[in-house]
Amino acid sequence: MRLFAFRATPFILCLLLMALAFSQLTFATDTLHLTLDSAIERALKNNKVIQIAQEKVKVQSLNKNIALANFFPQINLTGTYTRLSSSQGFPLTVPVYGKYPFPVYNPQTGQLIGITESIPVIVGAVTETLEMVKKDNYNLQGRVSQTLFTWGKLLNAYKIAELNWEIEKENLRKTVSDLKLKTTEAFYQALLADKGLELINESYQQMARHIQQIEKLYQSGLVGRLDLLRAKVQLTNIRSQLLRMENAKNLSYDALRLILGLSSEVPLALKDDFSFVPQEIQLDSALSTALSERVDIKIMQNNLKILKKTYQIQKTANLPSLFSAINYDYKKPYSFTENDWGKDYNVTIGVQMPIFTGGANLYKIKQAKSQLNQIELGLNMLKDAVQLEIKSLYFNLQQEKNILSYQDENVKTAEQALSLAEEKYQNGLITNLEYIDTQLALTQAKFDRLNAIANCILAQIKLLNAIGRY
Repeated sequence: MRLFAFRATPFILCLLLMALAFSQLTFATDTLHLTLDSAIERALKNNKVIQIAQEKVKVQSLNKNIALANFFPQINLTGTYTRLSSSQGFPLTVPVYGKYPFPVYNPQTGQLIGITESIPVIVGAVTETLEMVKKDNYNLQGRVSQTLFTWGKLLNAYKIAELNWEIEKENLRKTVSDLKLKTTEAFYQALLADKGLELINESYQQMARHIQQIEKLYQSGLVGRLDLLRAKVQLTNIRSQLLRMENAKNLSYDALRLILGLSSEVPLALKDDFSFVPQEIQLDSALSTALSERVDIKIMQNNLKILKKTYQIQKTANLPSLFSAINYDYKKPYSFTENDWGKDYNVTIGVQMPIFTGGANLYKIKQAKSQLNQIELGLNMLKDAVQLEIKSLYFNLQQEKNILSYQDENVKTAEQALSLAEEKYQNGLITNLEYIDTQLALTQAKFDRLNAIANCILAQIKLLNAIGRY
């Protein structure tokens, strides 16, 4: 048995290295780089709830067109063929005539004058069946009908369909707005986890450098072993925090992937700056904008309009409606005496009016009025709730802005304290424990500042969303 050995030539090795480099480049480019705008765009594109809401808008648009079609004449064409098992008729006696000449006599003398021409004379009778209905019946009918006057019922029905269309468009806008807010929250939570992880890494590296400094001082006999052990314990604590922050980052990224409709295997890289850009928002302006732009208020206002139209329809339910119709028939047999094709038409103008419905229409009017009152009360309650929500979000934003300004000052103070602590520790003026506390204070101040930035960003976005501007 002969074995074949593969020997890699320099040329083949070069190809393999190029393929490996290309594969690494390919994997590197698989990372999905996202800004907030691109994340929102992807979420809106892939979200099934948005697609369902869009289809609902289409359905209501078609319903509006269906309501519009009621204003136009309705044209129908019908073709029928009927075969009867037997034809119906009645017996009819028909006389049988014959022609005979008759002699003509003189009435005075009685003599034969001559012979007449042949004259029809009944010589017998035949019984026949006259068919009233033929066995084979054909009919082609065209019908044109038009509603002439309904006291505004058709117009109000069309306006109701149009308002339902507007409601679904507002529902779609609310769904889009809610998804944008949800995506923004998930995006900044992931970005906050990124920044927090960077901060913990920075603190870890700083503590590692501090330990190196302590080891040198310990070897020189300038510090005790206790200082070195305390620093190492703190380094381990920071490493534990690092693991927790990495887990928090992974969870926040998974939450973002879920909203974007991405697989958990897709690597992400977030590119937006983590900074708060305040917008000028006045409370009075926010309240007035919310009352005019909020989707839920617009939806309830449209529902109120629908019930008003329904109430008007019910009030005219007992009034007569005027309609017309034209029928054109082309049929065989045309009449019971002729088995041929013939034409026929008729024109109808009619009035339809309910005389007695057991009081159902009256109850429907009262029902529509009660529903109308409910919506009016609910709309007033909603407006009060919206104003309270806007005030709460507005003052929460002001609070977060103040906290952020405090945290900015706190970070500056903590940085100055750490710089001073490093100098004093090197000169033996403070203990290692005091230095570590100062470093922890700076880390906590930076982390609180990151949280304050995120809180300001989200508080402002929530306020804009509540106003109807996001």
